[in-house]
Amino acid sequence: MIRRLALAALAGLMLVACQKKTETPPPVRPVLSARVAVDDIGEQSFVGTVEARDKADLSFQVLGRLMTRNVDIGDMVGPGDLVAAIDATTLDLTVRSAQAALGNRRAERENAAATVTRIETLRASGTAAEASLDDARAAFDAADAAVRQAEADLAKARDAFGYAELRAGFAGVVTATGAEPGQTVAAGQSVVTIAKPDPRDAVIDMPDWMAGTLSPEASFVVAPQIAPDQPIAGRLREIAPEADPITRTRRIKIALAEPPSLFRLGSTVEVRADRQASPTITLPEAAVLTRQDGSFVWVVTVDEASPAARREGSVALRPVTTAPAGEGRLRILSGLSAGERVATAGVHSLKEGQKVLVLADGRDGAEGDAS
Repeated sequence: MIRRLALAALAGLMLVACQKKTETPPPVRPVLSARVAVDDIGEQSFVGTVEARDKADLSFQVLGRLMTRNVDIGDMVGPGDLVAAIDATTLDLTVRSAQAALGNRRAERENAAATVTRIETLRASGTAAEASLDDARAAFDAADAAVRQAEADLAKARDAFGYAELRAGFAGVVTATGAEPGQTVAAGQSVVTIAKPDPRDAVIDMPDWMAGTLSPEASFVVAPQIAPDQPIAGRLREIAPEADPITRTRRIKIALAEPPSLFRLGSTVEVRADRQASPTITLPEAAVLTRQDGSFVWVVTVDEASPAARREGSVALRPVTTAPAGEGRLRILSGLSAGERVATAGVHSLKEGQKVLVLADGRDGAEGDAS
């Protein structure tokens, strides 16, 4: 009996020893990673144009054939200057027709008034019925109403006749034309665009996430491309409420402070932020592990100085604070520093301290900078 127990114990020890020998560490898995870089908006420049803050598209209020256009692009106009005119023949005939209709209605009212006077006299002598007098008065009221309607029609026709001429409402410069003489223009179709020379804005398109980092009083340095050594100051005036659905950029308007003649309307300028701001780090959303207890990234520890094409390292989970950055990215507010390496894919399958295989920068497109 004792011998059997000893044999069983020996067999158990041998089985445990075999199991220990067969246990192997998890394989070293390759991982996509990137070194953290920073986006400093103060170091980035954007190309834009100088545009007028106030401008208007002038158009006719009635349909007609454009007869004359007295201005061209670049011309200066003053308040009340005649800009363009359409064929007024039809409008003139409408005015004459309304005048004739008004004369006819006034004659009818005079006849109705005479009829009322005559029947009132007959009624006083007892030779006319009360009903006849009532009918005459009703006819006069109708004739008087017809006169008022004809007067309104004439006033409307005269206003329409005035629409045949297009005049500038303020002093400015012509920045665009939308129709040529001889062309039939519809009501509301832009014929001439006039802009006030001042104030002026520098208009640029900025990535959505970057625009979200601007403060309401952000200042900029704006320089004309033809004279980059002559910059002036600008201040943020307007940010488009929505990003362009295709380019994912927002239109930014920067008010220019007393721009010189170099900053003429339509000129090209280079704009960069003039501010002291902490660098911004952004990562793809796939690089951030989001759980109920917070957001985390896998920091990859590897010998960055090694020239080997494949380097072995390990990963460690680190909590970070994030904010939306748009375009499928998250802004890292705290927890990471520039130069650190993070895993950018497979974050749900990694384990603390796991060994990973990292490709050297630029190999097979597996790595890059996360900015």
